[in-house]
Amino acid sequence: MHPDHSARSKLDRRQYLRHFLIILSGNGAAQVLNLLGYPFLARLYSPHEFGLFGIFVAATSVAGMVACGRFEFAIPTAPKWGVRGVLWLSILISAAIAAISTCGAAIYWWASPTVEPAFPFLLGLCVFLTGVCVATSLFIMRHDDFRAVAASVLVRTATAILSQIALAFVAAGAVSLAAGFTLGLVSQAIFLVALTWRRLNPGPPRKRAILAMLARYRRQVSVDFPSTLVAAVALNILTFALAALYDPGIVGFYSIGNRLAVVPLALFNDALAQVFFQKASRAKEQKGHLWDEVKFSLLTSGLLSLGVFVAIVLFARPFISVFLGERWLPAADMLIILAPMLAVRGLSMSIATTVFVLRSAHWLFVHNVATVVLPLIAFALAHVFHLGPIAFLGIASVLLFFEYAMFGGFLVLAARRGVRPRSKLDATR
Repeated sequence: MHPDHSARSKLDRRQYLRHFLIILSGNGAAQVLNLLGYPFLARLYSPHEFGLFGIFVAATSVAGMVACGRFEFAIPTAPKWGVRGVLWLSILISAAIAAISTCGAAIYWWASPTVEPAFPFLLGLCVFLTGVCVATSLFIMRHDDFRAVAASVLVRTATAILSQIALAFVAAGAVSLAAGFTLGLVSQAIFLVALTWRRLNPGPPRKRAILAMLARYRRQVSVDFPSTLVAAVALNILTFALAALYDPGIVGFYSIGNRLAVVPLALFNDALAQVFFQKASRAKEQKGHLWDEVKFSLLTSGLLSLGVFVAIVLFARPFISVFLGERWLPAADMLIILAPMLAVRGLSMSIATTVFVLRSAHWLFVHNVATVVLPLIAFALAHVFHLGPIAFLGIASVLLFFEYAMFGGFLVLAARRGVRPRSKLDATR
C-alpha cells in the first residue's frame, strides 16, 4: 500500500475529537446557561404552565425543522453566483411556512380551550425567526465564521432565560414562557442578520437568482422535506401524546425531564453525527468503507450513553429533588423509565448519517416512520386500557428501545459489509 494513501486513509482520532468538540462547544455553553436557569424557572412557574409551554415548543420545533423548506442546506453547496438567491429563497419560504403555522395554530386554538390566545401569533413568529436564524447561520458558516454562529446561540439562550425570569414577576404563565422563548429567537435573528449584512452584504432579493436556485434544488428538497417532517414529528410525538392523554401538568413534568437529560444528550450526539458524516464520507471515498469511523463513533457515543443511563437511574430523583424542588419528582420517574431507550437512541443516532454515505436515505425515512407509529401504538393501548403516564411511557420506551437497536444494528451490518478482509500480506505492510 502506498504510504501517502495509508496516511490519508487512517482515522485521525485526535482531529476527529477536536472537530467534534469545536462543534459542540457553542451548544454546550448554551445548555449550561439553560441549566443555571432551571432552578429559578421551576420555582416561578407551575408544571401546568410548563406543560402548555412544552406543547408550544414541540409545535414550534416541528414547523421550525422545515421552516426553510430544507432549502437552507443548499447554501453550503450552492454556486457562488447563486448563494444569495438560496438565502433569500429560504427566508421567503420561512415566511410562508410561518403563515401556514399561524393559521393552523389558530384553528387548533378555536377547537381547544387549553391553548392560550397569544400562542398562534407567537408560534408563527418563532417559526419565521427559526428559518431566518438557520439560513443566516449557514450563510455565515459558508464564509468560515463559526465563532459568530456559536455566539448567536449563547445570545438567544441568555435572552430567553432572563426574559422568562423577568416576565414571571410581571405575569407568570405559559404565555410568559413562550414570550421569553420568542424574545430569545428575536435577539439571535437580530444578531445574525446584522452580522450578515454588515460583513457579507448579500444585497436585495433578485427574482432570477431565486427562481434559478428553486429549480436547481427542488428535486433534492422534494425528497428531504417529507423525511425531515416525519423525523420532527417523531422527536416530539411523546409530548403530543401526553397532552392528548393527560392534563398539561403531566406534560410539564415530561418537558422538564426532557430539557434536563434528553436535549443535552441529543445535542452531543448531533454534534458527533456531524463530525462522523464528514469523516465517514471521506473514508468511503478513500478506503471504500467506513467501518473504522462507525466503530469509533459507537465507542464515543456508547461511553456517553452508558454514563447518562447510570446517572439517570442513580441520581435523577435526588438531583431533581434538590435542584428543582420536591414537586418536580415525577419528572425523575419519567426519566428513569425512558433511560434505556435514550441510551440506545444515542448510540444509533450517532451513526444515522451512514445512510447518506451509503446513498440509502430511504432507510432513515423508514426508521422515522417507525418512531412515529410505535408511540401511536402505545398511545392506543394507554387510551383503551386507561393507563397512567408512567405505564404509557414504559410501553413507548420498550417499543422504541427495540426499534432503535434494530436500526443501529442494521447500520453496523451495512457498514461492515463493505470491509474487505485483510490478507496476510496487508497485515505485514
